[in-house]
Amino acid sequence: MKWNLISNAPTGIKEFQLVQDGLVLAIMKYSPEQQSIRITFDDQHLVFFLEDTGYANRILFKNVYGVDLGKFTHRNHSGRLEINNEVYDYNLVAGPNPKLIVHQHNKQEPLAVCQIPDIPIRDAAFHVQAGIVLSICRYATMPARKSQLP
Repeated sequence: MKWNLISNAPTGIKEFQLVQDGLVLAIMKYSPEQQSIRITFDDQHLVFFLEDTGYANRILFKNVYGVDLGKFTHRNHSGRLEINNEVYDYNLVAGPNPKLIVHQHNKQEPLAVCQIPDIPIRDAAFHVQAGIVLSICRYATMPARKSQLP
């Protein structure tokens, strides 16, 4: 699986597609103006609003009513996503083809592994990274998906 950057307007929405064997599996859009993540796959349309906590490298996810749904933390090349009482640990592997490895429950068996675009380090990059991790976790944990992923 691979995340491709489709649209990257400097002040607009950044759109990414999760692709495998030429098929688009999921779409993630980050809006810096609305501080929102929109995830689409199959018939699912999810919206999360991002709120900075005041602590470096920590973001809260909220629903459209402002209710806390979870949080995202990042330190160096790893971090944790907690959403809807589920916990996911992830690692970013740098290099010519950067990749994201997500674990849930067992560090020896990844929930998902996917190539990601090389995202430059900026404030917005942290939010985009949170959106990509959230998107792959939501996609990978759909009941129909668990049997298809590595």
